[in-house]
Amino acid sequence: MNTTMVFLDAIRDHLDLHAFGPVASVLVTSDSGPVTVQLDVVREVPQVASALVTWAGTLDEVSAQVWRTPAGTSVHLIVNGRMPCGIPVRVYGAVDFSEDVFPDLPVGSHQEMPVFVLRQWTRSGEVAA
Repeated sequence: MNTTMVFLDAIRDHLDLHAFGPVASVLVTSDSGPVTVQLDVVREVPQVASALVTWAGTLDEVSAQVWRTPAGTSVHLIVNGRMPCGIPVRVYGAVDFSEDVFPDLPVGSHQEMPVFVLRQWTRSGEVAA
């Protein structure tokens, strides 16, 4: 069995094992990964953060980041980690850019952040800055 099939089997098993919300897409592009999962959630910070926190709880070596897309109109909230079988995975959801929420996030920039910030953002009214 080739490595791509192993990655596909691993993400299928991971999705089956856990009670994740809807997934919009899963992408496996190479034998070295990561498997990329796009969430299918409302484009609101608390909903995306909540879905990512759920994913983070099932992964090892978890890190988080934000990325403002080159168009500047949206921000991807991202969790990176490894499934227990060792395969790397990146999970993300998009939210609309707001200067009030992301005041220090220039167009096209990536910023690392602690995973606990996602937990804070799951509460309505929390500011993502």
